[in-house]
Amino acid sequence: MPGQEWGAVVIDDGSSRRCRDYMRWVLAPYQNKITFISVAERRTLLANMVWAVRYICDNAESVLITLDADDCLIGNRVIETVAEAYNNGADLTVGSMIRTDKVSNYPVDFSCPREGSNRGGNVWQHLRSFRKSIFDAIPDELLHSETGEYYDLASDWAFMVPMVKMARSPVWIKTPLYLYEPSGLGKGPDRGQREKVIADIMEKNFQISDAGGGELS
Repeated sequence: MPGQEWGAVVIDDGSSRRCRDYMRWVLAPYQNKITFISVAERRTLLANMVWAVRYICDNAESVLITLDADDCLIGNRVIETVAEAYNNGADLTVGSMIRTDKVSNYPVDFSCPREGSNRGGNVWQHLRSFRKSIFDAIPDELLHSETGEYYDLASDWAFMVPMVKMARSPVWIKTPLYLYEPSGLGKGPDRGQREKVIADIMEKNFQISDAGGGELS
């Protein structure tokens, strides 16, 4: 993973032809490193992520980083910083980020992310990285809302909370590595719905054993 040992899967989630053409142009200089996929109709971030991680990435020990299209990485040592954590035994990392809309600090609690007012223990925050094998171990039903579809709101809670409970050596990287542009979803009139979704995710994740290591109770 250090240096230039990286690859990327970029998924266009049903955007306009003009946007797709622009993305292909931007990515062209890195075509030997990047797999670009365009889907005809929007499937949501989490649906695309499940597809990419489980079926496109084929190395169970790959270290995966998530990056939203409206955000960016900070500095030129992001890969090296994350790689150092994994070389020291990490199997999942969280944080840290700078928001474009406010000054914020999100202390991470790996021990009890589902309890009380923790609301996930801030394990949802960028920068997120993990071994593919941990993501693959998430029971698919934990990623589905009550409608049977993959979560759209608060989808980062849906996959990060169970992975943290299964990880043996999660690490909080305190150096800001990610510039986060909030989408606006889940605010204002949508906030109540978002909180309801988060509560549903927290309740589902009581299936995950507190013992960690991928065990399910």
